[in-house]
Amino acid sequence: MKFENIDWADSNIDKIEIEYDCAKLLIFNDTLQKNVCVSCTGFVGLTNLCMWDDQIIDGATVHQIQDDDDTPFIKTVFSAYDKDFNYGERWLNKGVLELRIRLINGIAFSIYCQKIDVEYV
Repeated sequence: MKFENIDWADSNIDKIEIEYDCAKLLIFNDTLQKNVCVSCTGFVGLTNLCMWDDQIIDGATVHQIQDDDDTPFIKTVFSAYDKDFNYGERWLNKGVLELRIRLINGIAFSIYCQKIDVEYV
């Protein structure tokens, strides 16, 4: 399943797991009425996560990061890492995606990675 083709509104984030090269979100999707796992591989980083009392998703988008993106996080990544260097068979020049999730508290967080997969669990 493609993340962009799924309605995420009113879905609940049950768990977020972060490993060296992967972030996984375990979500009960309200529209599908199923548990799904969103795997973000080629994991670059996570910003602005604030789930103090809210884990319900208001909306979610995915977009490709452009070379001229001037968000503070992306600027930091590309100032610290050469996009053409081989980091253990990982290259930033293969592209970076931003998965942006807005919670019902109005706060959005972003996961930066190179590939996003969704599967039923």
